[in-house]
Amino acid sequence: MSRIAKLILVFVILLIGLAFHLKNNQLIELNYYVDVISLPMSWLVVLVLFIGSMLGVLASLPIIIKLKRDKIMLERQIKNSEKEINNLRVMPVRD
Repeated sequence: MSRIAKLILVFVILLIGLAFHLKNNQLIELNYYVDVISLPMSWLVVLVLFIGSMLGVLASLPIIIKLKRDKIMLERQIKNSEKEINNLRVMPVRD
C-alpha cells in the first residue's frame, strides 16, 4: 500500500473516531470495586478496546514464541541440508 493511501486511511479512521466521540460524549460512571470514575462513553469504549487488544496479544504470545522457535529450527535444518547437498555435488561419483 502506498504512503498516500495509508495516510488517507489513518485520516479517515481519525475522522470516524472524532465523529463517534462527538455523538457519544455523555458521562458514564464506571464502578470498579475500589472506586468510581466518570468517563465520556467514547473514552470508555477506547479503553475497553485497548485492554481487549492487549489481552489478545498476551494470549497469543506463547503461540507466537513457539512458532518463531520452530522457524529458527527449520531454517537451521534447511541450512544443514543445503550444506549436505553441496557436499554431495562436489564428491566424485564412484563406479
